[in-house]
Amino acid sequence: MKKNKILELENEIKILKSYFLPNGEQLLSIKIISMDQKIDLPIIIINTEYFSEIEKKLYKKYPEYTETENYFLVNGTRINRFKTLKENNIKNNDILTLVKNDI
Repeated sequence: MKKNKILELENEIKILKSYFLPNGEQLLSIKIISMDQKIDLPIIIINTEYFSEIEKKLYKKYPEYTETENYFLVNGTRINRFKTLKENNIKNNDILTLVKNDI
């Protein structure tokens, strides 16, 4: 089932890439997972979007995570929510990990 969803998203990306994106913008397919394995969310977004926009989408779908202090990692590096995906060095098909900060 997950493979079908991935193939579906890849096809959507191919279609969307056929449209013009200004200023070197690129569509990226990323996936957010959580350490507790309750989140497995694929997202398509433009590389010039701020990471905070991704957080909004995530918390809309998983509102229970708004009650915790969270941070995100990509390839072992902490993501800055005030930077774009490009500035955070997030690339197509990257997997982002949500980590709850247990204080």
